[in-house]
Amino acid sequence: MIIGKGFEAELLNSKQMGCVNFTERYFANGKLSRKNFAQAIVASEQKLESIASKYRKKGWQMAFGSSGTIKAIHEVLIGQGHEDGLITFERLSKLIEKLCEWDSIDDLQLPGLTDDRKPVFAAGVAILSAIFHGLNIKEMHFSDGALREGLLYEMEDRFKYSDIRLRTTENLAAKHLVDLEHAAKVKGHAREFLAQVANELGLPEGSELCDLLEWGALLHEVGLSINLQGFHRHSAYILRHNNMAGFNSEQQLVLSNLARFQRKSLKLNELDDFSLFKKKHIIGLIRVLRLAIVVNGQRNDDPLPPLPLSAKDDEWRLECEQPDWLENNKLLHADLQTEQEYWREVGWQLLF
Repeated sequence: MIIGKGFEAELLNSKQMGCVNFTERYFANGKLSRKNFAQAIVASEQKLESIASKYRKKGWQMAFGSSGTIKAIHEVLIGQGHEDGLITFERLSKLIEKLCEWDSIDDLQLPGLTDDRKPVFAAGVAILSAIFHGLNIKEMHFSDGALREGLLYEMEDRFKYSDIRLRTTENLAAKHLVDLEHAAKVKGHAREFLAQVANELGLPEGSELCDLLEWGALLHEVGLSINLQGFHRHSAYILRHNNMAGFNSEQQLVLSNLARFQRKSLKLNELDDFSLFKKKHIIGLIRVLRLAIVVNGQRNDDPLPPLPLSAKDDEWRLECEQPDWLENNKLLHADLQTEQEYWREVGWQLLF
């Protein structure tokens, strides 16, 4: 449990209140009852007695939780009709009443509750209920990522601290000697292109995928530090497996896929599955990033003219107000033709 400000922890403690241990002790043989819940809650509050007053006195503005148990409770509350997924003491109390409708944990049938979480779910609800009561927490937001990943700094606009993702990106780019000047150009065109086709892609305004595309553009060449040959695969590996503060695992998966499919043949059967994002949106981002990379392929300082991009289903069209723009840039023309062929192989059409 951490109370922090900015990037600094001001108060932190850890208590031994594991769901497995509490399940074995207070829900033996999977039996559910109000008595068992009451005992588990009292035991949890006893664990908190030594620190509860200090935490209440310190105070906080917003509470976030990120454990697997809190994620399960968040998803069950959504399944119960609370679309915001917000966790409150009242909702936890009603959830306990709901759980007591079953005699055994094995019999639980709750929308949003996965089989792997079912055995320890009751204990988790009891422990969190005790934490809410003991610390006088009004409401808690679920953060899809470990606390160490830094998501607490950017979950709400009310946090005015520097985006921790910027630190992560700068450090990773420096470590892998990324050409940030070139990456920034790719990022700029990716942002412009996405803004022009977002409606056609069905991408909601303000979607975090817009930000992920920009981070992906800045980091798409991290794999060059390993080997020029197949560097897109090296980039994908780095972005998938590095501990990237500020990005949760699903967001890193998006970055990894953007890097993996930034160039060469589009083996879309190798595209990962996503829980939080629609695959069609990820594919749209891939197409946008590939075009942004192609138009900046010459890596020179000559500014490109405005390049309006339009999309209709699988037909995308890149245009320019200067009719001879490709005649004056044979290399870019050749690169676009190569990209056009990659698109054709998967049933997409690129016109220019």
